[in-house]
Amino acid sequence: MNQEVGSIMGYFYQIFPCKVYTKEVPTSIETPSMYFPAANDFDGSDTTTTFKTTYSLSVKLFHKDAVQAKDAAELISNTVRRKRYLIPLLNADGSVTGDYIRINRIETRVTDGVTNIIVTWDSRYFYDREKANELKDFFLSVKEGHGSGKTTNK
Repeated sequence: MNQEVGSIMGYFYQIFPCKVYTKEVPTSIETPSMYFPAANDFDGSDTTTTFKTTYSLSVKLFHKDAVQAKDAAELISNTVRRKRYLIPLLNADGSVTGDYIRINRIETRVTDGVTNIIVTWDSRYFYDREKANELKDFFLSVKEGHGSGKTTNK
């Protein structure tokens, strides 16, 4: 699980404490509960030094019935909206890093009595760059007719 999914999981749990599943959903699940699968992702170019990965996470929220599941999902999604779509980024030990995940979109869908909370966000990563030698001395020579007529070394 990546750091961002773990941070979203922790944030959702703070809003709606319940049983959390991450590996798979057992045949006899506790209600209420949430299931956090691996996030889907696709990439795109961003800047000359970074690339962007867009993630989509579909969290399943289980409850005694579809109405209660939808209510809990709306509580979570509306809290994210009220907090300006910012979710604190956590370290592996649960401590706050001081950075945030900016959510692009959050939506809820009810399907077969289960409510899905679909969260989408972008992350930026630096390209690998070859280490270049540091430029230490630079000499500039200006020839007559192309400037002041003097030769300068700097």
